[in-house]
Amino acid sequence: MKIRILGILGGIAILLSAGSVYAGGGPPKPEQFSFTYTFVEYTKLDPGTCDPSTYLPSPGDPACVLYDGGLYNLAGDLVGTELEEDSDIGWPDGDYSTTGYGMYTGTLKGRGYGSFVALDYDAYATPSGFNSGKLRIVDGTGTGALVGISGSGSYSGLSPYPATMTVEFGGKHH
Repeated sequence: MKIRILGILGGIAILLSAGSVYAGGGPPKPEQFSFTYTFVEYTKLDPGTCDPSTYLPSPGDPACVLYDGGLYNLAGDLVGTELEEDSDIGWPDGDYSTTGYGMYTGTLKGRGYGSFVALDYDAYATPSGFNSGKLRIVDGTGTGALVGISGSGSYSGLSPYPATMTVEFGGKHH
């Protein structure tokens, strides 16, 4: 009888501890949202090792490295702006490979106003204007109504660049 009572109490303790992890009634549910980027202006542009007149490698060089910052307008489920800073590799054919960070500020449909930082990686841009890449929200960067946001997504297409992200809103981060 004593072992049976201890087993029941142990089971109750496990259930209570599991319930306290998700005090809001269960684990966060993923939400998907879509938005577009429209380029507004460069905020910084450093040609680095690229030819400063073309932002491409000098003749005979296999590639070059440059730095840029840009401002984008966001529309769709996320309305606001993104301020992005990137390190780019310029290729002789005019393509660019990019990695950088963006600060997204605005109103997310169904959530409200706030901001978060996302890593932009595996990004590629062609001279025709096609852009593609992956996004990952940096944990702990959400502010305002977006505190606790985490997730990832991608973008692909011509301007305005269409993007989708799948996010969750977990515990509060500081």
